[in-house]
Amino acid sequence: MTRRNGAFHATAARDKSLERLTGQDHDALIVGGGINGAISALALATHGLRVALIDSEDFASGVSQESSNLIWGGFKYLQSYDVGLVAGLCRSRNLLARSYSSRIREVRFVAALGATSPYSPAYAALGAHAYWALGRFATDRPRFLSSSSVAEAEPAIDPDDVQGAVEYSDYLLADNDARFVLQLLLDAIDNGAVAVSRARLDGAERARSGWRATVTDQLTGEQHPVDAAVMVNAAGPRATELAALTGTTLSQALCYSKGAHIVVPQVTDSGRVLAFFDDDQRLFYVIPMGHRSLIGTTDTRVEEAEASITHDDRDFLLEQANARLRLPRPLGTDDVIAYRCGVRALVIDADTDTDRDWTELSRRHAVEADEQRGTVSILGGKLSDCLNVGEEVVEAVRRCGLEPAALSRHWFGEPFEAVRARFDRSAARVGIDDAAAARLWRRHGRRALEVADVVGESRELGEPLSDRVECCAAEVMVMARHEHVLTMDDFLRRRTMLAMLETAETLRRDPGVERAESLLFSSAP
Repeated sequence: MTRRNGAFHATAARDKSLERLTGQDHDALIVGGGINGAISALALATHGLRVALIDSEDFASGVSQESSNLIWGGFKYLQSYDVGLVAGLCRSRNLLARSYSSRIREVRFVAALGATSPYSPAYAALGAHAYWALGRFATDRPRFLSSSSVAEAEPAIDPDDVQGAVEYSDYLLADNDARFVLQLLLDAIDNGAVAVSRARLDGAERARSGWRATVTDQLTGEQHPVDAAVMVNAAGPRATELAALTGTTLSQALCYSKGAHIVVPQVTDSGRVLAFFDDDQRLFYVIPMGHRSLIGTTDTRVEEAEASITHDDRDFLLEQANARLRLPRPLGTDDVIAYRCGVRALVIDADTDTDRDWTELSRRHAVEADEQRGTVSILGGKLSDCLNVGEEVVEAVRRCGLEPAALSRHWFGEPFEAVRARFDRSAARVGIDDAAAARLWRRHGRRALEVADVVGESRELGEPLSDRVECCAAEVMVMARHEHVLTMDDFLRRRTMLAMLETAETLRRDPGVERAESLLFSSAP
């Protein structure tokens, strides 16, 4: 472990990766570091291919940091009777939850049904049991709650307009979506992939052996040639723009939906996700996020791949939540701690009527291979379905002429139990308590061993940085070494979820944030 004056340099990992990106040929160049790019990098690297990934901004800084943090089978898609989509999402959800059991936890949902619900409580209960069956009974059994029992089961719900409720199970990320994406990308790097953030694709030309890309280092402005046999388009909402840059013709199109959330003080300490139908009969949720609650999402058609939350979005979510929750006082604008807003890319056929009910459009994904041009394009996609995307990308690059190796085991998942046991022993030896050890394993997997080694040098490095910053100094030092943290926003918004839990002003005054910044960027002792 190399130190300079007591601090790791956060740019060192990126500098080394940039050298590898420009100094060697690659089988696949992935453009986009969100969930589709990260899972593609992991799938291709573990199948023995030479993989490079670039993102014009920080990893997971687009729509992959703006989700509801749910890993679910899409219960609400049963509204449009898309049984095949729900069954497929449930299969992927179950496998993902088993494979990342420390990072994904089962959580109970309570869906309150009143005047704005398009279905009766009895019909919704039937749907919940159908959803449970489509999910292969992997979760706890759903149950029906009468109008009189809703308030007792979940006191945060205002029972006045509730005709009944359905309680069922799905899954929730224990940390945040961007952290989960980064962990997948770090696993890809451990399997030989190279990844560089703030590296923008500015040109791509077909060469005899594949592609020669022109990549601009956004930190220096320097341009570099990068050679790869196959180009993988994982640009999310901007996938059509990248397809145009590479001259790839897509057989399907994208349209866009804006989803907005607000973060407020904790609404309920039950740990449940609360579900309601808004005044337009669209589902929205109150979701646990640390010691806060996340309210959303909206579902608004937009024409562009970028959007921001508006005062109308905020006021709508506050109004809808206040009308359905029983709180000591109504939530107001001063209660909003943070905002989340992203644009979903929805896959549509060329002849799809997008003027029909917006929420009926399928949230499926598509992976297209252009064998002649050597491009693979990922359209749509969501966290819950990422393993299917990875499998399909492997097959798509095979059709483009690459030769992924056959595997005798899964290419995804947390480290083996023997690694976890070794970490637990190391953590106990250096005085890390069980709760802190569980958090470190969840956040870092195999690299938690490195955190324990640093704590072994000085136990003070294992203490939380402050009351608000749960991370310890050793953890931040390991992040600085491996995670390409180039700004404090990277750390506060994506490597952790601190920016979603506290206001910017609170974080500016917090000594733990100041200490983290020193560990990440300062060369002082």
